[in-house]
Formats: sequence, C-alpha cells, structure tokens
Amino acid sequence: MEQRFTTKWLAVAAALITVGALAALARAAEPEIGLSDAWARPTLGAGRTTAAYVTITNMGTNADRLTAVDAPGAGSVEIHTAGMENGVMRMRRLEGLDIPAGETVTMAPGGYHIMIIDVEEPVQTGSTVPLTLTFETSGNVTIDAAISMSPPSSTGSSAVENTREDMGDHQDMMHDGH
Repeated sequence: MEQRFTTKWLAVAAALITVGALAALARAAEPEIGLSDAWARPTLGAGRTTAAYVTITNMGTNADRLTAVDAPGAGSVEIHTAGMENGVMRMRRLEGLDIPAGETVTMAPGGYHIMIIDVEEPVQTGSTVPLTLTFETSGNVTIDAAISMSPPSSTGSSAVENTREDMGDHQDMMHDGH
C-alpha cells in the first residue's frame, strides 16, 4: 500500500513540475521587446555613412538594454545620441541604450539613432536594410528598415520629419566619444 501511495505522489509531483516548466517556457517565448517604424536615410553622393531610426517598446516587467546593432555590408554600426551644446549639434557614441520596463524609446533625427558606417554599397530610397538589435536580456531582434528621406507615415510625428540639411549625412556635426 505504501509503495502505491509513493508512486501516485511521484506521478502528481512530476505532473506539477511539467506544468510549471511548460508555463515558464510559454512566458519565455513571449517577446519582451517590440520593434516598429524602422527607417534609414539613403546614402547620398559619395557618402558611405547613414543613420537609422527605430521605435523600441519593452513590453516586459524588467528593464533591458540595447547593447549593439548589426547591419550587413557595414564596416561598423554604432548607437548614438545627438543634441545641441552651446549652439553646436554634437553627436556622441553610446555603449548602450536603456529601455525601461513597460516603456517605449523612439529613435529620431536630433536624438537617439543608429549610425551605419562604411557601407559597402549605396543605400537607395525604396529599398530596405535589415537591422539586428542585440539586447542584454532579450537577445537579438531583427527588423527591416525602409530607406527613405523621412520616417514612415505610421509614426505620425512631425517632430522627426527632418531633411538632409538637418541630420542627413552627419558630415557637419561634431562627433564625440570615438
């Protein structure tokens, strides 16, 4: 009788462990980071550098951190921020970008952006470029960025609609942190 009780107890324990493991896997499979509205400017003239922008939403309950970005055919890809200092637009390389839990970070001209440097082939309007963003917790997330002089219409924000003179190829901007 005691052996039968022990066998039933072990079967119940195994079932509970299995259910718990499946629930944990289901939670782990849910994406914590969402990417949207990705776009990049075309390279112009002999330019071999461009900027890309994306909206990052952390749907999780823990903060995450963007640590790297990759784009095929680029010599390097860096995370940057830009802003005015003493009347001069300055751009700084960031080692990472915090994405707070439950919040959205929007990259846009004049603020956070991705610099794609030393591209092998010109990036032309109407095409796309895949961007793979690497997060400390969420790992790699890939999105195709539309190549355009202005952001996708779904952003709905006129604050990010700048022209080449504003931020285009970044040749006239002061660069810090390299």
